[in-house]
Amino acid sequence: EQFVAQLAQFTSLEQLMGIQSNLENVYMAISAMNNASMANLLGTEVVAVGNGVRVEESGSMDLHWEAGADATNASITVLDADGHPVYNAELGSIQAGEGSYTWDGKGENGERVAEGDYTFVVDAYDQGGNPVGVQTLIVGTVDEMDYSNGTPQPSVDGTVVDIGSILRLKSAEESDG
Repeated sequence: EQFVAQLAQFTSLEQLMGIQSNLENVYMAISAMNNASMANLLGTEVVAVGNGVRVEESGSMDLHWEAGADATNASITVLDADGHPVYNAELGSIQAGEGSYTWDGKGENGERVAEGDYTFVVDAYDQGGNPVGVQTLIVGTVDEMDYSNGTPQPSVDGTVVDIGSILRLKSAEESDG
């Protein structure tokens, strides 16, 4: 009886190991399909929640936001990797909804800032001096997909974007037309 019971346990254990192996294979297949589908994002224009901006050797950058309400007084501040302000501009009044500001990549001293990754914040206040909620956005084309950490991670014009922060996608044909 003990021998039969042990055989049954071994059989159950063998079946469980088979199930685990099958689940690992299913996971690998789903992961491969996910990676392949994420590759389709390359060349797609996206709007995502984020405040990163990549500064290259030359050129200007559009800094985007979405304001929750109209604001009579707004400003935008660009920060370096250490969180120190390198540029500030008064925007004046901004309307509710999406807006943008073109930054030439120059700091407060009028010289171009070093190449690298920067962040930006938009501060806005209504007529009564109350803060207005403003969400910073990354808008651009997915130009790279990184799989090195096990999860697909797109880059938009050189800035890494979390998949979960993407709000909208637009095909290249739509954005060109």
